[in-house]
Amino acid sequence: MTLGARTSGPLSLTISMSSLRNRPIDLLTTPSRVYEELAALGQTPKQHLGQSFLLDRQLLDSFARDLGIGEGDRVVEIGPGLGHLTRALLDAGAEVLAVEKDPVLGETLFARLGSPDRLTPRTGDILELGREDLETWSRGGEVVPCGNLPYYCSSQILARFFESWWGLWKRAGILLQEEVADRLVARPSTPAYGRLSILTQLFATPKKARKVRAHLFVPRPEVISAWCTLIVKSPPEGVTPEAVSRLTAICFGERRKTLANNLARVWGREPTREVLERAGISGAKRAEELRLEEFVRLSINAPTYE
Repeated sequence: MTLGARTSGPLSLTISMSSLRNRPIDLLTTPSRVYEELAALGQTPKQHLGQSFLLDRQLLDSFARDLGIGEGDRVVEIGPGLGHLTRALLDAGAEVLAVEKDPVLGETLFARLGSPDRLTPRTGDILELGREDLETWSRGGEVVPCGNLPYYCSSQILARFFESWWGLWKRAGILLQEEVADRLVARPSTPAYGRLSILTQLFATPKKARKVRAHLFVPRPEVISAWCTLIVKSPPEGVTPEAVSRLTAICFGERRKTLANNLARVWGREPTREVLERAGISGAKRAEELRLEEFVRLSINAPTYE
């Protein structure tokens, strides 16, 4: 995704901008008003994009406080939707790059929030936002990833924080399906423990800060959500997020198989035996039984591979 000038120009749909000015974000406080606003845009909530809008202003303001957002912070907001969280971030003093996949909501966000100077709306897929794009927008400074992540691709987005954006951020706040939030903080030998648990816990301190009940969203989702914060920590020496991501993809290739069998599919039997011996790990274990420090040893001793 190229970050150029602000989104502008005619839309494919006819949108009444005067209607937006008469009904700013501060008035979108009830389900009926949200649906009226969407109808004025020729829209309904898009299930394939996971659109559910959180309206509770006090709760959204608390999200900004949890992250310590203040003047001068540069926040990359993922999926701003109608702009309720965007408003909380702007009110806290942040500059916001708001990346929205829905073209109509993305094109109208700036006007709906009163055309603030500190808001840069972009229409596009957050998974296509490159590291260089972020560095250009942030002028080389630290960014704070934040947003209500769509359920269908939340794991992919989270992985991108570490695999592509590592070194650009030190704190992040994300609203997730509770099932995904549980994976961030899961311990070994539990059903939720997996690739995301390891990647997150090796390089950050995740906190499941609070549950967010379904009735607070419009439309109401079928799941409970959770607001989570991530604080980057010093990584183990000799280990990178990219290497851990590749390694865990192999280790969890087939959860029911032993570690040795999964690794041997990629490395071969003899190299696998040698690596496990150097790392002091039994190949009879399954990946979900390994502690974080065992993954570190495995990563350090792993052969070079694509």
